[in-house]
Amino acid sequence: MPCADTDLKRLQAVRERIAVAARRAGNSPEGITLVAVSKGVSYERLAAIAREGGQLDFGENYVQEAIPKINALADLALRWHFIGHLQRNKVRQLLGCCTLVQSLDSVRLAEEFEHRGGAEGVVTRVLLQVNLAREAGKHGLDETELRPCLEALAGMPHLEPMGLMLIPPLAASPAENRPLYRSLQKVSATLRELGYPLGHHLSMGMSDDFDLAVEEGATIVRVGTAVFGPRRYPLVGPGKEGP
Repeated sequence: MPCADTDLKRLQAVRERIAVAARRAGNSPEGITLVAVSKGVSYERLAAIAREGGQLDFGENYVQEAIPKINALADLALRWHFIGHLQRNKVRQLLGCCTLVQSLDSVRLAEEFEHRGGAEGVVTRVLLQVNLAREAGKHGLDETELRPCLEALAGMPHLEPMGLMLIPPLAASPAENRPLYRSLQKVSATLRELGYPLGHHLSMGMSDDFDLAVEEGATIVRVGTAVFGPRRYPLVGPGKEGP
């Protein structure tokens, strides 16, 4: 099993890069949430980095891996973010388990959260996943779908849209995605200026380019490999990494 000390050193290095990037942009590092993407990571490593490193925000991609982890580590009061594509038939399992669902990508998915949340009295905080690059085969709303989606969400009291999330295209160099990050910030600002019910959060930036995203206004970065190192997937349980 990878060494917890190594995880802690990598975590500190990521935090330092975030702080440098934030200050370079004239912002406070305290306003940025580091979500450690924990798919394929054992319960023990997560508990160690939470207890010893103070890392409380974790991101999961799969409901079937997230729920056992959330239950097993409930005593640590962690903040769980769901960041993967979510099918409507999995909403019931996830309801009430996450601090933030970052991958709301359709009105139909929103309607399922509203239906389930209304029945159980649960309000779900969400980010709208945006496919600004209009990549074929990638989930997310394109820019023209954002306003109709937000108009629909205005009538759903059991959903709270906290901001936008972007998964950028694979790029030859991290700098290639800077214009997309800048565009997402502008889209968010425009929607809020027009009075749409949308929070200020921008979830953008991953292991290869999170510091660039911070410079362009990210309030949340999703970092996996830079914290936990390379992993093999899929699912894990107590005491074991991915196969």
